[in-house]
Amino acid sequence: MAQRRLRTVVLGCGAIAQRRHVPEYANRKDIELVALVDPKLDRAKELAALYKVPAAFPDYRPALKLKPDLVSVCSPNAYHAAQTIAALRGGAHVLCEKPMAVSMKEARAMIAAAKAAGRQLMIGQNQRMAPSHVRGKQIYHSGILGRCLGFRATFAHGGPELWSVDGPRCQFFKKREAVLGSMADLGVHKLDLVRWLLDDDFVTAAGFYGRLDKSPRCEVEDTAFAVLTTERGTMGSLFAGWIYKVGCDNSTVLYCQKGQLRLEDDPQYPVIVEMADGERQFIRTGASGTTKENQASSGIVDAFVGAVQSGRRVPIPGEDAANSLAAVLACIQSADTGRIVRVQNVR
Repeated sequence: MAQRRLRTVVLGCGAIAQRRHVPEYANRKDIELVALVDPKLDRAKELAALYKVPAAFPDYRPALKLKPDLVSVCSPNAYHAAQTIAALRGGAHVLCEKPMAVSMKEARAMIAAAKAAGRQLMIGQNQRMAPSHVRGKQIYHSGILGRCLGFRATFAHGGPELWSVDGPRCQFFKKREAVLGSMADLGVHKLDLVRWLLDDDFVTAAGFYGRLDKSPRCEVEDTAFAVLTTERGTMGSLFAGWIYKVGCDNSTVLYCQKGQLRLEDDPQYPVIVEMADGERQFIRTGASGTTKENQASSGIVDAFVGAVQSGRRVPIPGEDAANSLAAVLACIQSADTGRIVRVQNVR
């Protein structure tokens, strides 16, 4: 007996929907895209016509009345919580883009809504799905490097205007819609990745941020730096910036007892293992869907749909991703107060 196609709605038709969610759903035979939503209705209609989606709306409420099985929330940060909660209460499983919310109060409300509705909530922290990072985690947990003592994580590029379909007028620069800047846009990716690689949560953070390049059109930080510690005592640094004039840095380095693990730190070899005794491994992996130029599948939609269909727990549930948001917010609070801040993790 053929499996029923899952009726799916995508809220927000910006770059992440156009380049990730909509095409990745459309590529699956077990998905029926029933509606797209965007306040700029022409944008939703254009994307709907391209993928033969029967309905387009400027507001999410009519779309949720179609009783979808799945909803992707690809709207600006400020709307993630309200739209996610409405979709969960309407009976849908939800895949929400990162950062999952703009406060821990919102994140906890989203988690509670999923539990109350008996539905799954997954957050699109797609760096976990990159082949280099999957391989890196396997290597680290094999034990050959010993325990991680320190880390360096960087995610920086020329700015969201180079990615967004709205260019310099993008919502990423608007405080009302984005609320948070480069720390939440890029920093949340790396903090989530480090948490996942180490299976360890952050407990303290010291952060700094500023508007160094995008001002005056940018209303949020374009540059952020932080030093953090984890429950097991690992210490490390994070740089998240929209100020690179050439290229992109998406590197993560783990400094361990017996050597170090370099991920996306070399253009030819996404994974490099350097042992203290001088032995080195240079490893090539599959393509990763993390740049505008490289549109390999992110893996997020496939993982979300597969979990819902099988009844398994989604691989990046709200309870997990909330602690990555908690680390981001602690960095921002530290920068605002000039104090080291304790991370308010969800337990």
